[in-house]
This record gives sequence, structure tokens and C-alpha cells, in this order.
Amino acid sequence: MSFDNQQQSLDPNNNLHVTFSPDSATATATTSKFDDKSNEDYSNFYAPLSQSFSANDTIQNQQPNLDELYNSYPTRASFQHNSYGLLPPPSEINDQSSSHDSEKVVEVSPNERYVKLNTLLGKGAYKVVYKAIDREEGYEVAWNTMQSMQSPNNKDLEHEIQILKSVRHPNIIAFHDAWYGENEFVFITELMTSGTLREYIRKLAPLPNLKIIKRWSRQILKGLAYLHGHNPPIIHRDIKCDNIFINGAHGEVKIGDMGTAEMKLGKKYTVIGTPEFMAPEMYEEQGYNEKVDIYAFGMCLLEMATGEYPYGECKNAAQIYKKVSAGIKPACLLKVQNPEVLNVIENCLSNEDERMSAQEILEHSFLAVEPDVVLLAADPDNVHLTLQVVFKGMDKLSVKFDFNVETDTAEEVVREMIEEQVLPERYQHHITKEINRILRDIDKPTESEQAEQVRRSVWRRESDIRNELDRTRDELNHATDRVHEIEQKCDDFENRARAAENRYRDALRNLRELEELRSPTSLSESGLSDTMSTMSLVNGHSQEEREKLVNHILDGNVSLMPVLFHVLTVIM
Repeated sequence: MSFDNQQQSLDPNNNLHVTFSPDSATATATTSKFDDKSNEDYSNFYAPLSQSFSANDTIQNQQPNLDELYNSYPTRASFQHNSYGLLPPPSEINDQSSSHDSEKVVEVSPNERYVKLNTLLGKGAYKVVYKAIDREEGYEVAWNTMQSMQSPNNKDLEHEIQILKSVRHPNIIAFHDAWYGENEFVFITELMTSGTLREYIRKLAPLPNLKIIKRWSRQILKGLAYLHGHNPPIIHRDIKCDNIFINGAHGEVKIGDMGTAEMKLGKKYTVIGTPEFMAPEMYEEQGYNEKVDIYAFGMCLLEMATGEYPYGECKNAAQIYKKVSAGIKPACLLKVQNPEVLNVIENCLSNEDERMSAQEILEHSFLAVEPDVVLLAADPDNVHLTLQVVFKGMDKLSVKFDFNVETDTAEEVVREMIEEQVLPERYQHHITKEINRILRDIDKPTESEQAEQVRRSVWRRESDIRNELDRTRDELNHATDRVHEIEQKCDDFENRARAAENRYRDALRNLRELEELRSPTSLSESGLSDTMSTMSLVNGHSQEEREKLVNHILDGNVSLMPVLFHVLTVIM
């Protein structure tokens, strides 16, 4: 935020210095003087320009040399439309510091009302946002820290802060407090967490419908009308879809990032904002006024209507500046199909003295709120009605009239009121449609129609019950079949278990019988040889030789275990 209220003339020896952040899409520019002999300053001027802008660059400078700015800007390597504002995209949020378990107080405001937590919410080239707590009210707020270009007069600073703190509007993020710290400017604002307007435009892809665009535009313009109607007027200077926030639960739109706002005390000369949304007069020596916010709103409306970032065809800020200075409009303007939307955008992008104010745009036919038709009274037979046309937000403007259902028609009554200049002609179709809607609502059916409706209702109910019974019966049959399948599998498993148990018992019995035949005599070397011989006799020898083997075992000359192992091997 700048608090310099003095008018300054452009000096050709004042040149632009741009400070870039490698991981951010914004750039902050200041000025310094150097003469032809100061080669060191001159080289320092060009050094930062080797970096690249992205689509969401924010430049801030005082008294720039625009020729050198144009000649020095490089081509942007990437043209991504990132969202920046009070809250950044989730990828830029520090997950570790966002944990409630690790939140700690790291700083206290000078008045000790606000405490800064270590939870980082967003970070840009010139601003860092942390979560904070208002200890008096007990709710969360945003602790915004900006690099301090210069320390203004304390009286001027206090005056500016008091004015911004007095800004209270449902479509503007609340500005609670501000102060200068050591080489930084700190301000406390309302905390918004539902996302930016740009993010919502992407969510409603391919494009938001006209009703939503109207609702958003009205709220933005109401906020701007409030700022511009302030005494002195407040110029935001960085209106863009990234700095407009939405309460997703209610569709409420709020203008944020008031850190760039400034009081209008005469013409302004400070160049600050985002190139794609900066009006031509912001680059000129004549200065600018609050109409630069109207120009930026036109670019926002263009983005809402097309879903495209203004001047997306440009590769760098220099190309944008060249087109803006030459009066060349963004290429996506050709994609606007609604003639009323196009008319509003073109007016916003016109010359400063031709632009409408925020209040005048609110009264444009595109944004004018359509009236409601209300039934105030009716006789018992619903023949003689009393209707009223009510214009929302305009309490003093309403039209009450009588309507005879048997003799009048909506078309004739509305046409007559337009001819008598009671109603604006642009509402003819809408009011006619609303009157016909009321007539349909109060048109009672005959007794036979009522009986037919009852009969059809009963028939539909019976049909629904039958269908439900059939569906339940099918589900029950399916469940029964499934149970039978499971029972059959259980019987099969049980039979297999019994067979396995019987085999196990037979094996144990055979082992016990063979163990009883075992001799306690140890196996000698000769006995081992005899054992191997006897094992061979088991297969393919005479009965006489097998009997000898048995006697040999019974005499204790051969160990039973090898024989048993071989026998079991043969059996298995």
C-alpha cells in the first residue's frame, strides 16, 4: 500500500527496477535515479529483467521509464494463470505449518490485540499471509506482511489506516488494522477460505451461466461504488479475479487485497497492479483516478464471459503494454456472444472520460434487477385480482394495479402500462410472463379434474407398491438360493474334514504298532549294512527271504526306524 498523497511528475531519469521471486508469479518494481556515468547502477537496472514474468505478474513502481520497460521485458517462459490473493493455491501452502497441533504464536501486534501464528496461508513476491487470531473477538483473521518501500509520514499513515478501517461493506473484505514494522508493512484483514473468483470460473467450466455472471458483477460493482463514493474516494488499483473472493456457502462475493488501495487526493501517478488489468492512463504522465478500477472490472467481466485470461495471446508484459497503449483490445473480446455483456465490457475499456461509473453500470439494462410481480389480493372466485410489480433494491419503485381474469389479458395490461410510461419497456416480456404464471397458479381445476387427479394418484401409488413387492420377492428368492449354496458347501467341507480325521487316526495307529516292534538295541555299522540289505529285500525278494528279515528284526540285530521310514515312503 502506498500512502504518498503528493502529486509527482515523471522524471525521465527515474528508471524501473523490478524485483522477482523465482517461485512466485508476481514482481515488485521500484525506481532509482542514475545518470549516464553510473554504469554500475545501469547494469543493476537490467540485471533483474533477465527473469521471466508469468501471467499473473503484479508490478509496482513509481515514475517508470516506460520505453526502457518495454524494450527490456523478456518473453515469458510459461503463461500460467495461477490464483493469488489472500489465499494461494493449495500447492503453495505449507502443510506442516497448517497443522493445528503445530500452531504457535510467533508475533503480537503493537496493540496486543492480534497474535500471528506460524501457519502460512500464502506467499507472493511482495506479500506473505499468515493465520492470526483476534484476541478480543476470538475469531481467525489474516496477518498480511508487505515489503516496505518507504516509511510514510506517521500522521498520514494513521489517517490512511483509520479511513481503511472505517470501510465496512458486505462486498469488501474487512480491513481491521495496520502498522509499520521493521522494513515491512503489516495489515490485518478478514480471513476468506472459500476460494477466488477465478477458481470458481474454472469450477463452472466451460462457462458460468449469465445469471451467475450478473450476480457476481452486481456485488463487485456495489463494492466499487462504495469505495469510489467514499470521502475521499478509495482506489483499489488491483481489481482482478484473483483478488475477488467468494463465500461458497452463500455465493457472496467480496473484493479483497486492499493492501494496494489508496485515497484519491488529486490525480495518482504510482504504477501498481497487474499488467493485464491496468488501464492505459496508469502508464501515462497525466495520472489517473478511480476509473482505473472500472477498466479492471471490464477485464474481470471479460474473463467471466469467456473463461479466458485477458491478453492471453501476449507472451510478456511488454507486449501487453504495447497493445494497451495502442488501444488494441484483448483477442478474447471477439468471443463474447451476448450483446449486452459486450456493450458493458467495451464501455469499461473505453477512454477514461467515456467510462461509466460503478453506479451507472449497475443501472445498465444488463445488470438491472428484474422486477417481481406479487399477488396482493383476490376475491373468493379468483376473478378480480390486485397485483403489484416490485423492483428489488428500489423500495420506492412499485406499481400496483387491478386485473380481471375474465376480461383482461397479461399482454394487454402490460402494453397499456408501458404506453402510459408506468413501466419501462425493457421489462415487458418479463412482467407479462410473471402475470401469466400467477394466473396459472390460481386457476383451480374442476371437480371432474380433481377426481381424475385423485384416481391417477391412487393408481400410481398402487403401481409403486406392486413394483416394490415384486422387487422384494426377487431379492428374497435370490437370498434363499444363496443360502442353499452355502449350506451345500458347508456339508461338503464337513465330509472332507471327517475323511481327513479318519486318515489321521489310521496313520497314528500304524505308527504306534510299528513303534511297539522297535528294538532298543543301537544300530551298529554291521547292523546298518544289514538294515540297508533288508530294505532292499522288501521289494522283489522271495517269501523265505522276507521271513528271515522279520526274524532278524525280532532278534534285535537291525534298527526298526529305517525300515519303518521306507515302508511309510512306499505307502505314501
